[in-house]
Amino acid sequence: MTAYRELRVVANGDQIDLLEEILFLSEAVSVTLDDDGDTPILEPPLGTHPVWPRTVVIAAYHDTRSDQVILADLSRSLVATGLQIELPKQLTVIADEDWVRISLDQFQPTEIGGFWVVPTWHAVPDHAHGPVLRLDPGLAFGTGYHPTTALCLAWLASADLAGRALLDFGAGSGILAIAGGLRGASPLVALDIDPQALDASAHNAQLNDLSLTCCLPDALPIQQFDVVIANILANPLIELAETLMATLTPGGSLVLAGLLDHQADAVQAAYPAIAWDPPVSRDGWTRLSGHCVPL
Repeated sequence: MTAYRELRVVANGDQIDLLEEILFLSEAVSVTLDDDGDTPILEPPLGTHPVWPRTVVIAAYHDTRSDQVILADLSRSLVATGLQIELPKQLTVIADEDWVRISLDQFQPTEIGGFWVVPTWHAVPDHAHGPVLRLDPGLAFGTGYHPTTALCLAWLASADLAGRALLDFGAGSGILAIAGGLRGASPLVALDIDPQALDASAHNAQLNDLSLTCCLPDALPIQQFDVVIANILANPLIELAETLMATLTPGGSLVLAGLLDHQADAVQAAYPAIAWDPPVSRDGWTRLSGHCVPL
């Protein structure tokens, strides 16, 4: 039986968001944070993670890859993003526990981008108003608490989506496709390279009484979409520009996130057929949106 293994690294507070995303993309099943000193945070703001000046970041893995493969994958991602984090030489075997649920204990019902995101293990608050999005992330990244996801939710909350076909490219938990569906988008398609993410997306769509087609890249329906939203990292957004544009209808809306502020110009340059709206930034992350125009 595959054992749970733990990776511990120390990071500065301003490194946490990007490091957390890299760890989840490396297939960590949970990421938790702890104080590396003596700086108590008794009550962090609602919908945020506690972040200390020096934070211990703990990632749990539960798969058959060797320590060396996991660490090499992380090292490549850290170099590509310019994040300077010292990795250990190996991971530590830990007792069998439900590490995913432990990490999810920190998620509370929260209003994000015009939606109430309510984990399945919480009741909907009496004071909740607007669309309520029920969510069980499971092993897939994407809860709405990360700035990139929150930026995308805000765009979805303000857009006219009724009857518009929507593709969530790199769906994770399916939160963005589901949010679009709650605003009237239809049909909905979630694409991801990870079968576990597709399972989570399908499960979450059922929780919200929505019909969602979930597929791997080679099974994407042959059609174009009125809205294509991709919350992935900057380099994949650039490399996949031709692929993403091929899925977009003329005049359709493209929403891109997962990029840092200083990467916005390079990502925009990869999409010459898009008329861009002003970029929107939050906590060092940028969301780009625009519509497709003939060249």
